[in-house]
Amino acid sequence: MFEKEMAQLRELYRQGLYQPEFYSRRIPGEGCFADYEAFTKIPFMYKGEIRGTTAYERTTAKKDEVYGIFSSSGTTGNKTYYVYSKKDKQVHEEFVKSFYTELGIRPDDLGGVFAPVDTGVMAHTMMWQYTTMGAGYVNCPEPSPENMIDVVSTLPVTVIATRPNVVCTIAANPEFVEKAQKSSVKKMLMGGGFLSSERRKLIERIWGADCYNMFGMSEMFGPMAGECRQKDGQHYLEQYLMIEVIDPETKKPVKEGEIGIAVYTTLWDKGFPLLRYWTDDLMVIDRSPCKCGSRHPRLRYKGRMADCMQIEGKYVFPEELENCLMKHGFYFDYEARQEQDGIRVRIEKEPDQEVPLQMQQEIKDIFQLDTTIEFVAPRQLGYRGHGPRFITAALGRMDGSE
Repeated sequence: MFEKEMAQLRELYRQGLYQPEFYSRRIPGEGCFADYEAFTKIPFMYKGEIRGTTAYERTTAKKDEVYGIFSSSGTTGNKTYYVYSKKDKQVHEEFVKSFYTELGIRPDDLGGVFAPVDTGVMAHTMMWQYTTMGAGYVNCPEPSPENMIDVVSTLPVTVIATRPNVVCTIAANPEFVEKAQKSSVKKMLMGGGFLSSERRKLIERIWGADCYNMFGMSEMFGPMAGECRQKDGQHYLEQYLMIEVIDPETKKPVKEGEIGIAVYTTLWDKGFPLLRYWTDDLMVIDRSPCKCGSRHPRLRYKGRMADCMQIEGKYVFPEELENCLMKHGFYFDYEARQEQDGIRVRIEKEPDQEVPLQMQQEIKDIFQLDTTIEFVAPRQLGYRGHGPRFITAALGRMDGSE
């Protein structure tokens, strides 16, 4: 298993990529890359360790090799800074072309970047993905419903990149929905969070455009996996990215097709190499052939460990609750709290909106515990599109950040 990846890592080791103490203290020698069993002796890298070092303590890139220094969003702690090299930009472009060529994004497209200004790497890489394809872009750093509709009504925007919840904020305004559907927008590229099946249906209905699910993270360089036109999992380039899927309890690899924590290792001379980087991402890897004909494997992102609940040995994800709510016409924000006496679910709704008894029963069936359901006015929960929707009594974090 991972024979090619071990060969690549041995070569990177010989090139001196892991000379900084941040890496060398965890790597006894080249023998760690002899095979996968030896590789697993390398301890996991955690976000908490990254926060304890500077950007320059994690790189061998010389000044003339640096493309830029960017930060994470800081939603789970202090902002963390990363060195991106010129080689990183080249690899980023390979990833982008592999996703967007298949989706038909062309130089004559005009992309819209509807990413809030607090998203650090996200907005930059959304701009880069358009220029990589030879397309232009317009940035809308304050993507209120009014601002988004103004942009697409004024300019011939054909593709939008943003978070899934952002473009849904027009749903309650029939005038905005009509303008969105009359606009030039044909494709929606969603990132920065999970995309539920019901939210995808909502986005495609109100915008009259195809909606595709993208996946990325700041530590990589933004986009690292993307859907094809089949909309059945996100392809990634395995020649550049090794993904171990690990059982959070045993710390051993799960069986093929099972869910676990994603552990990332980068396979090029990256400005900030990832070496067994333990994330909070729960996912499944699918290596079966895709109908699109791509040879690249797919990942299926399920959510974050800190944003799900474990109830009687089963993971319960926000996506399950979101699908239930949106199926019944509840498009605003929501949250669920695990308390000593059960689950408390809070849902935003319009004052005159009826609450189906069937929906309430389905919510209780999701959690299989005593569940209290409360309704509040729209925009009362203060969700900003990036952060946990499920809050547990004890998060039980395993990412080393606390």
